[in-house]
Amino acid sequence: MANPEIESPLDGIDKLTVSLYRLGLSAAALLLLCRGAALLSGMALLPSAQWLVSLAVASAICGFSLHIYDKRIRLILQGFGWCALALAAVGAPDALVLGAVLATLSGLAFKEQFCFAIPGIKLVPVLLPALWLLEWLRVEWAAALVALAKWRMPLHFDIGDKGRYQI
Repeated sequence: MANPEIESPLDGIDKLTVSLYRLGLSAAALLLLCRGAALLSGMALLPSAQWLVSLAVASAICGFSLHIYDKRIRLILQGFGWCALALAAVGAPDALVLGAVLATLSGLAFKEQFCFAIPGIKLVPVLLPALWLLEWLRVEWAAALVALAKWRMPLHFDIGDKGRYQI
């Protein structure tokens, strides 16, 4: 659970990684919204392959800059993010790349719900896997809940108590 009442001093790396994490979440939300708009309108803003690689990059950025106390959970989420990027780089089937991306984003949504209880976010870990299986349901908008809520929070909320991190 996050400790918003604790304001640990933030160094440059803390500020950079929190900003990168939020940028990755925002990019993922925007890409998912673009995909939803493309599916609804029939006009893609990005070619499908470019969209998927961009989403994998956003997922990897989130994993790279993730702040979470438990190192096991952190490594699992980072692993899915980097796996998505590696799968995209080697030309793996789109379903595998999208699966790794959505596993990362679903895990991040669960983490954000646990830490900050953002309204509506409990649906994201259900909706993102549904996207993987049933993309035509147009549920991409749900990821935007995380990104919008995160940018309203002070940066120190993401760091919490530095003394509790496992190395």
